[in-house]
Amino acid sequence: MDDVRILIIDDEKVIREGVGRALAKRGYEIAKAEDGSRGLELLQEQDFHIVLTDLMMPGIDGFAVLDWIVENQPHVQVIVITGFATVSKAVTAMKQGAFDFVGKPFTPDYIRVVIDRAIDKLSLQAETAQLREDKKMGLEAIDKSQSRLKTVFACMAEAVLVTDTHSVVVHHNPAAIKILEIQTDPVVGKPLSASIRDRAAVDMVAEAIEKSVVVTREFAPGTISRKYLRAHCSPVTSDQGELIGSVTTFEDISAHKEIDRMKSDFVAMVAHELKAPLASVEQMIYATQVGCEYEKLNSCNALHKRMTVRTRDLLGLIDNLLNLSKLESGTVVFNLEPVRGTEIVEDVIEIASPQAESKNISMTYAPCETDWWFNVDYDHMRTAIMNIVSNGVKYTPEGGKLEISTAISGGFVNVTVSDSGIGISKEDIPHIFDRFFRVKGKATRHITGSGLGLALVKEVVEAHKGYIDVQSGPEEGTSVTLSFPLANPTS
Repeated sequence: MDDVRILIIDDEKVIREGVGRALAKRGYEIAKAEDGSRGLELLQEQDFHIVLTDLMMPGIDGFAVLDWIVENQPHVQVIVITGFATVSKAVTAMKQGAFDFVGKPFTPDYIRVVIDRAIDKLSLQAETAQLREDKKMGLEAIDKSQSRLKTVFACMAEAVLVTDTHSVVVHHNPAAIKILEIQTDPVVGKPLSASIRDRAAVDMVAEAIEKSVVVTREFAPGTISRKYLRAHCSPVTSDQGELIGSVTTFEDISAHKEIDRMKSDFVAMVAHELKAPLASVEQMIYATQVGCEYEKLNSCNALHKRMTVRTRDLLGLIDNLLNLSKLESGTVVFNLEPVRGTEIVEDVIEIASPQAESKNISMTYAPCETDWWFNVDYDHMRTAIMNIVSNGVKYTPEGGKLEISTAISGGFVNVTVSDSGIGISKEDIPHIFDRFFRVKGKATRHITGSGLGLALVKEVVEAHKGYIDVQSGPEEGTSVTLSFPLANPTS
């Protein structure tokens, strides 16, 4: 303890001075009183930690001082000073609340030892009080935290269901009853299947618990409820890492789906309206190029070629819009069949070779040794891989390199397209598959594109239960890997 304050009360000056000298080098704040009356005055005027008092004094004796301290300042440690002939009185004083006693005559060392013990007790009391206060504050904080959590949980717009490891519901919020249109009462304590009849939703929770992974599903109207729902189910583990259940949230995305449908319908309508006149313009341009004497005389051929290129770019943009709209609306039917992987890759290389040769880009193919197959819609998959290869050529400077390779790992085939192009920044990589997104910069200013090709690739790859990985950096080239489940050629 720091700044220990000690009061010495004794009617004998020699005792007061002797105790004072014994404690002088300890750095304590020491006050002295010649009798009990003065001692009580000092106790009321100042704060003390320890009081050494003689028991036998004229007027107010040590017992009276002790009684007052026990009643009014119980935190103060009282050490009584007494002669050997009155040890029984010292014992009586300790029964009344004194901490210890010192017999006369005493040595300075003994006084210091007794004072040290009193200070240790004060320190323990202070630590105990602090721990008690910390515990109280902790309990209050926990109580407030739980109260806030309950309030937030009850006010959430999303439906929330909490289950144990056996898919038995242990908690839910009010929104769950409304959004999931649950009729059973009560829900808590019953298996999830008793409240939600859709088997896919029950299996989703079971999968999250069994595999300890986050599972996301969408449920069309008429499955769980009359609304279009998106569900996220996450496993829950204890502080020790033990699986204890799951938390599933259901979000009403009916409005978002309706907006997406309206946008897709609008895009499809506009695309159809644009395609017919553009096709007519392209035909008319072609007609003027064939057997037109005026064109030869006035050197219009170069202008007509540029017009044809731009018209075909617009037609390609419209085709991408139409295909993307159909994919997102779910109206595209994929005719899946076992396809030899090398066949489709070589087909893409043959189509892309003229584009690469025009820029003097070296294109190589490194197939894996295993003959592999996958279940795909040939035309859609060729278009998707072609888009990746075409982008590689487009964003690689003249004289660069582009390599296509395949590898098999863990039941998947990985088709990788690596180029030595301008690369993509880490900030742009998460957005390159967004519709209409194009990397902006000095190096891409002269490169034309709609920003729909990669969005189309993403839709096709996901429809085939595959996934995409992109590795790139500015001036480091880009490597795009498309991964798909392998298939048996007879399936």
